[in-house]
Amino acid sequence: MPEGRVYAEDEQIAVRQALDELLAWSAMARSPRLSAFLTYIVNAALSGNSGSVKAYSIAVDVFERSEDFDPQSDPIVRVQARRLRGLLEEFDRLGLGQAPVRIVLPVGRYVPEFIARESPGVVADGDGEKVSNVTEEAGGARPPQAPSRSIWVAGAAAALLLLASLYFWPELGQRTSSTPALVQPKLPLVIVEDFENLTDDQRGTPLVAGLALELVTDINQFSDLSARYGGPQADPDLVERANGGVYVLSGVARRSPRGLLYSILLQDTPTRAVIATFEVEVPLDDGTPGLNLQDVSEEFSLRLGSPRGPLHKAARNWIETHADEGLVLEPYPCLVAYSMFREQRATFDAGALERCARQSPVRDWPEGAAIQAVLTADEGWRVGPDTAEGEALVERGRDLAEQALSREPTSGFNWAQRAYVAFLAGEVGHSRDFYNTAVQLNPAMVDVLADYGYVESLNGNWEAARALSQRALSVEVNPPDFYSIVPTLWAMREGDYAQAAALGERMVSAAPDFGVAVMVAAGGQLRDADIINAYLPRLLASQRFRRLGIMPALRQYVLDPGLLRAISGGIISAGVPLDRLAHPF
Repeated sequence: MPEGRVYAEDEQIAVRQALDELLAWSAMARSPRLSAFLTYIVNAALSGNSGSVKAYSIAVDVFERSEDFDPQSDPIVRVQARRLRGLLEEFDRLGLGQAPVRIVLPVGRYVPEFIARESPGVVADGDGEKVSNVTEEAGGARPPQAPSRSIWVAGAAAALLLLASLYFWPELGQRTSSTPALVQPKLPLVIVEDFENLTDDQRGTPLVAGLALELVTDINQFSDLSARYGGPQADPDLVERANGGVYVLSGVARRSPRGLLYSILLQDTPTRAVIATFEVEVPLDDGTPGLNLQDVSEEFSLRLGSPRGPLHKAARNWIETHADEGLVLEPYPCLVAYSMFREQRATFDAGALERCARQSPVRDWPEGAAIQAVLTADEGWRVGPDTAEGEALVERGRDLAEQALSREPTSGFNWAQRAYVAFLAGEVGHSRDFYNTAVQLNPAMVDVLADYGYVESLNGNWEAARALSQRALSVEVNPPDFYSIVPTLWAMREGDYAQAAALGERMVSAAPDFGVAVMVAAGGQLRDADIINAYLPRLLASQRFRRLGIMPALRQYVLDPGLLRAISGGIISAGVPLDRLAHPF
C-alpha cells in the first residue's frame, strides 16, 4: 500500500510549477540525468510513494543500474543527490523561483520537501508531515478587537524582562556572545625563527645560515599555509587573532654520529605548547653534507605541509564537527575539506565543499575554481566519460581548471588539480606533464607526489613511479588509501600476487573499479577462491566495464603492456569469459 499522503490538487499544482521552473533552468537542463532524478523523487512524493524512494530504486529506475546494484560499492545515487542538492540550493540562492513553493532535498535523504516560498513554514514534505504558518485567506481581515488581559500581562512581563536585561547586560552579553565554534579556522601562520647553530661550521661549508628563510619561502608555496621570518614580538597582534592559527617554528642544527642532525620545534602561540617536532639527519662525505639547505627545507616542508600534519589538525576536527551545518566554508577550511574529500571520496559528504567552491568567482579565488574543476570532472568520471553526460561534465571540469590556471599560473595546487582533471578525462600523458609542473612549483606537496607516482605507473615509468610513491609514504605515518595504488600495481606487474592482494584491499576504496579488477586478477593468479568470490561479482556489476568491456575500459588509463598482461591473465584465470573481457556485456 502506498506510503505517505495524497496531496490536494492545489498543492500538486504548486509543486508541479516549482518542478517545471527547475527543469527549465539551464543549469538543470544541461544534465538529463539530474532532471530525471528530480522528476522521479517529486513524482514519487506526490503520488504518496515516498516510502519506496531508496538508493536502490533510484539507481535502477533513473540511472539504469542492474538489479544486483550495491550502493556500498557504487555511490552513484549518493553522489548525484549531493550534486542535485547543490543545484537546488543555488537556484533558491539566485532567487529564480516564482512558484508558491520551493523544492528542497534534505541532507541524508532522497525524499524531497516542499516549502512555502512566502513563509518559513513547510507546506508538506514527502513523508506526509504538514506544517504551515500561513495566515488564513478566507473571510478577509479580522475586525480590530480590544486587547485581552493576557496581552496586558505579557506586556508587563516584557517590560520587566527589558529592565532585567539592562541591569544584567554585561553578564548577558558574555553569555550570549558568538561561540568559537562559529568562527571558521584561520589560515595557519608559521613564524620561522633562526636556527641555533651548534655545528662549528665557521671554517667549512655554511650548514645553517639561510635555512630559516628557505623554510619561509617553501611554506609560502602552499595554498593552505603562510609563513613569515622573525619572532612574534615583532607583531604582537598576530598572536591574538580569532581562533588561533599562529605558530612559532624554531630549530637547531648539531653534529651527530652519522653527520648532521637538523631538528625543528613547532609551538602554538601564545602558550608555546609543543605541537610537533621533526628531525632530518644528513650524512657527511669528507665534510660535505649529502643534502643542501634547500633539500633540508624541502624535507621539513613535506611534513609541515601534509594535509594530515599538525598545522591542519584543528581545522580538520572543526570540519568534521561543523561542515554539515549548511555553512559556506571560507577559503582555508575549504582547502582542508578538499584534502579530506580526496582521502575519503566514497564516504565524504562534499556538500560544504561544493558550496564554497561555487563561491570562487565571487571571492576571486582561483584555488576554489580548481576545486570545482575536480568536483565536476570527478562527477563526470563517475557517470562515465564515455557517456554524453559524463563527457560534458569532464569538459566543464577541464574549462574550470584552465580558468584557475589563467588566474593563478604559478600555483602548484592549481597545476595539480589540472593534472587530476586530465587523469579523470583519460589524458594520462597530459596528466603526467601537468603533475611535473606542479612539483616544479612546489615539490613538498605530499599528496601530489602520490598522485604523480600513480600516473607515472600507468605510463609504465616505474622507476619514477616507485621513487615518488616511496617518498610520499616515507612522510605519512597513516597514509590515505590512494597511497597504496603504486605498490599494489608494482606487485601485480612483478608477479608478487600475494602482496598485490594484501595491498589491493586498500586500493579498492581509492579506485573502486580498477582496484576490483586488480583483486580479481590477483585472486585468479593465486587460484584463491575466497578472493575471487569476494570481488568477481563487483567486477561484473561495474557499469564502466559493462559499457566498454573490462580490458578496453582499463586500456583508457593503463598504458603499460606488462601490467595489462598481468591483469588480463589473472582475470581469465578467475573464470571470466573472454567476451566479457574484450567486449561490452
